[in-house]
Amino acid sequence: MQKILSTKGAWHIGIMAVRVLAGIFIFRYGRELFYIDDLLDFLTKFNWPLPVFSGYAAKIIELAGGILLCLGLFTRITCVLLMIVMLGVTFTMGGGDPFNSEGASLFFLLFAHFCFAGPGKFSLDYLLFDRKREATLSGSRAVSL
Repeated sequence: MQKILSTKGAWHIGIMAVRVLAGIFIFRYGRELFYIDDLLDFLTKFNWPLPVFSGYAAKIIELAGGILLCLGLFTRITCVLLMIVMLGVTFTMGGGDPFNSEGASLFFLLFAHFCFAGPGKFSLDYLLFDRKREATLSGSRAVSL
């Protein structure tokens, strides 16, 4: 009961939950890769440059990006690519107005958050890259003191 009433947050768990759910949601959009004809027709009618390449690239980035985001692996690189896709969605579906495509705009903000703040402690990025560096830094500090 004391933990529930505490002012200390469960930041790491919350960040992980938001990251995983955002990854699942964007993965679901990426599954459209397997029935992409409607998107390619739309991009062609919209006169989007390289519609076939752009359509496949966007769906592959959403599909793979969703998986990588869930795992918290290569999060910053993945989020930059997903932000570019969301800008394309805002431009095509929302006519360039972020208020006409709220979903894409909110995804863009989520991906921007993870791009700048990182994936959190409960991620493969932390296990593979940050944990080793923190151990090395804490070991060198102990020696220098």
